[in-house]
Amino acid sequence: MFELAALIEGLAKSSGFLRKKDIQAPLRAFSWDPEKMLDPIGDDAAVLPSSDGYLLMSCDGILPELVKKEPYWAGYCAVLVSTSDIYAMGGRPTAITNLLSAPDERTASLIAEGMAEGCRKFQIPMVGGHYLPGEAEGVGTSILGKASKLLRASQAAPGQSLIVAVDLAGKLFKDYPQWDSTSFHSPETLMAKFELLPKLAEEGLAASARDISNAGILGTIAMLAENAGCGAVVELERIPKPEAMDWEEWLRVFPGYGFIVATSSECCDRVIALFASEGITASVVGQLNDDSRILIQKDEDKAVLIDWHEEALVMVRDE
Repeated sequence: MFELAALIEGLAKSSGFLRKKDIQAPLRAFSWDPEKMLDPIGDDAAVLPSSDGYLLMSCDGILPELVKKEPYWAGYCAVLVSTSDIYAMGGRPTAITNLLSAPDERTASLIAEGMAEGCRKFQIPMVGGHYLPGEAEGVGTSILGKASKLLRASQAAPGQSLIVAVDLAGKLFKDYPQWDSTSFHSPETLMAKFELLPKLAEEGLAASARDISNAGILGTIAMLAENAGCGAVVELERIPKPEAMDWEEWLRVFPGYGFIVATSSECCDRVIALFASEGITASVVGQLNDDSRILIQKDEDKAVLIDWHEEALVMVRDE
């Protein structure tokens, strides 16, 4: 028998979800300067107004365990996740830098080769970085992008529909909770898929987006809603899913190409059709509301993933 409450409780206690909460302690050290930044820290990238639009800045790191076991793949993913952050804001990447550490030359080379492949796939130049030789395995990237129109979490609002868009044409990477939906595509194919996000922004078809992270589909919906000061209701079975995977496995997966989009009900059909034109499966899965809870539904069953009255996720919680 399917137990929705047990599924959602397990997700709320999963490492991918709990690790997001750990940002609370360091985040309190920084303040938001509205004269220099458009929005508080918490969205996929920082937005800096410029004379011809917006500059976007973001950085990402890969879990050290993955870097140690899969150095090439970790290097590739370091570029993928940073690239996704910029596209999720409605922008286009312009340059990327890295921080790399490794205990030996072979490991350093594998990590660097993975990053180089990511740069080739996503058509973005690696313009610099820093290397720490003789240290534990590690890789992170910092990325710069530009946008003429934005997809901002703060623009999401109650009443908007939530769309999950994922590339189901992929497979699990070995035995990791990672869905590889990018490494086998050509750069041209990948660019067409990722270009859909700035297209949504520039045509005014969406208010907000967020790339699906290690917190999974539901965790990422929660982060988008929290940034917007919203709650949400999500219908579990509307979420696109590979037929061969069960919900517990799929909801913990990093999907490679995957985005949550918030838009008006009038734009949903157009947004879904645009994703479909590039082979991306997209579906309306729920709606933002003015509640404090992220509520997951399946048939008549309901379960709360998180309640903003009780805890925070990626935004500073007032003491």
